[in-house]
Amino acid sequence: MNGSGRVLMLLAATLLAGCAPTPPVSPTAPVKPVDTTPIVAPPSPPVTEDLKWERLDIGMEPDSVFQPWMLTTSIKVLEGKPVRIKGWMNGAVFQRSNIRQFHLMREKECPFGPGGQAHHAIEVELQGKLRTDFTTDEITVEGIFRVAPVKGENGNTLSVYRIEGTAVK
Repeated sequence: MNGSGRVLMLLAATLLAGCAPTPPVSPTAPVKPVDTTPIVAPPSPPVTEDLKWERLDIGMEPDSVFQPWMLTTSIKVLEGKPVRIKGWMNGAVFQRSNIRQFHLMREKECPFGPGGQAHHAIEVELQGKLRTDFTTDEITVEGIFRVAPVKGENGNTLSVYRIEGTAVK
């Protein structure tokens, strides 16, 4: 046998080696199904964004009416998101304690109502049993941000934004 014939024989022997018939699977052996359920991490809680009043500035003139086209994209993306913002409680509240709803102002001196800029006020409604006391100090409010314009009796917009408050500090 020449060299190429030997190579072919070795190659054929190598291919045929180990090719014995597969033993039959026992019909009594239980087969475990493979769990293909993906492992998913639990969703992480949404991050509370520290909001600055400058981001909410839409350039409304005092005693004007809000129009949806005034909103910027950077404000629209906040809808329904948790935020934290500092400001001043408007003094036009009818009680000094157990307060559930008030307007948060950009600055202590910001007018509310006639002469006020609506984007400098945020309506805050505390959720559940959460309440607060009136203060003349700066406070921090946390909660879910909404674009929810409030119209005054004269037809002008009093405030543009709302926070469904979950914390007041």
